[in-house]
Amino acid sequence: MVVGVLVLAFVAAGEIYDYQDTFDGVHLPEVDAIVCLAGGRGRITTAGDIWYRYWETSQVPVRGAGAHPAPKKPPILFFSGMGTRATFGTVGRQVHRGVLEVLKPEHVIIENESANTQQNALYLARYAKKRGWESILLITSPYHMRRARMILERVLTDEKHPMGIETLSVFQEPFEPGDWRSSIQGIRVTLTEYLKLMVYRAVRRT
Repeated sequence: MVVGVLVLAFVAAGEIYDYQDTFDGVHLPEVDAIVCLAGGRGRITTAGDIWYRYWETSQVPVRGAGAHPAPKKPPILFFSGMGTRATFGTVGRQVHRGVLEVLKPEHVIIENESANTQQNALYLARYAKKRGWESILLITSPYHMRRARMILERVLTDEKHPMGIETLSVFQEPFEPGDWRSSIQGIRVTLTEYLKLMVYRAVRRT
């Protein structure tokens, strides 16, 4: 029976990659925060680069707003899952130098209490509700995005704080989503995440 379950998972696990991001890499949607579920260096670096693009846009004067318009604030950079010892310095060591030159502690929130995706979502939802955020850009890995968004949407509903969610998947693994069966790491990561997704779906129905 166990073998049968594993075979079925091996066949169906690619489902976790059947997801289309909403962030196209060109347009910058209006968001209150860039949320990075920081499970790896690539995600943090990308989140910093995207934030920098918003920062650059915020420095452009708004036409018709007067001779000295107030700068538009860039989104908050919200990190979750970096560990209990994470600090602004930890973030600074993982973003590009140009980003670090303009990134200030007041631009960053580091949530370092959560230990899994469910807790990531819960702490995020409470921060968002408290600050009145209406939309976010969620950044994580392709294998994780489908379950992460599903959990976050459920938690936001439970917290009675519906919010727009844009998404950007960051490719940082040494395998492509379409070729995950060709490497041991790809198989391990994909099967583990698929089983987590199946468990979450089963629990959610109860």
